[in-house]
Amino acid sequence: MHQIGVIEGFFGPSWSMEERLSYASFLSQHGGTFYIYAPKEDSHLRRQWRDEWDEEYLNKLKSLTKCFQSNKISFGVGFSPFGIGTELSNNDKNSLRKKMISLSEMNIDFLGLFFDDMPINDNLAQTQLETVDVVQEHFKKKIIFCPSYYSTDPILDKVFGARPAHYLEAIGRDLPKEVSIAWTGPKVISTEISVTHLTEVQDILKRKPFLWDNLYANDGPKNCKFLKFKFFEGRSKEILLSSDGIGLNMMNQPELSKYLFLSSKLVLDGEHPEKAFVGALQKLASKDFSNFILQHKDLFTTKGLDALSSTEKLDLIAHLKLFSEPAAQEIVDWLEGKYLVGTECLTD
Repeated sequence: MHQIGVIEGFFGPSWSMEERLSYASFLSQHGGTFYIYAPKEDSHLRRQWRDEWDEEYLNKLKSLTKCFQSNKISFGVGFSPFGIGTELSNNDKNSLRKKMISLSEMNIDFLGLFFDDMPINDNLAQTQLETVDVVQEHFKKKIIFCPSYYSTDPILDKVFGARPAHYLEAIGRDLPKEVSIAWTGPKVISTEISVTHLTEVQDILKRKPFLWDNLYANDGPKNCKFLKFKFFEGRSKEILLSSDGIGLNMMNQPELSKYLFLSSKLVLDGEHPEKAFVGALQKLASKDFSNFILQHKDLFTTKGLDALSSTEKLDLIAHLKLFSEPAAQEIVDWLEGKYLVGTECLTD
């Protein structure tokens, strides 16, 4: 797997086509190597995956594939077969085959086979392993498998039920070794991901984990009230050597997320987290807007939307109207409540 890229893998409002397409050239210019299209809002890839994909939807995926590949960025699609039960039915096998043939024909670079945040059953590992077998019959390129329990975080057991005994051990033992396994760290949103932790996880999964890093995710009913202008702390450049790639699951705000991606990339290149954050702002934003974000960083990151008075919001909006950056409008939209996410994100 490539080293560092973006996962559009959040709940809530997904990015527009124009916004996600802009990441092709952005990643190419700033050291990214891959992009995974997997918004939870896209029912074609999740709750309604069994339905036929019409020509309009297929053309959308083809356009994304072509755009990213033309910029030398590997492009993947995250596919989540929601609702597979204790057995893989013949109808589900047929639906899987059709979708895998379609994805193979459009020549995507890799597939995300994601079982995150969906109902579990007593035969979880075996059903998922059988699903991988069916998928590999028709999709011959790289696969990133996200298990139902993608962290040791007890919140997953609280929300989805206790993980079946030896679930991860069975996945690590029986999943084909060429398939990557996604992992978010010790928590769903991990403040720290150490080399020691990744080494311990490697022993369980029998391969280096693919890091799905949710540090910046703000897609839950609580987290959507904050803009995650965080330093890329609790990680070092050494985690690149201990993982099979790092995918950053970004904020619901695409332009603001570009600052965070570049900041993260600079840290993985060896820069200090605070210096990297400031450097990313200075490189991508105007001087005045960069200063505005630095001045209000803690307010957006820790105080949050609900703690701001109506007067404070109006004052911030008036100030933001002075900037021409699309990222400034994203903050205005956030202040006006346009990025609220409901209870569909259960792990918030």
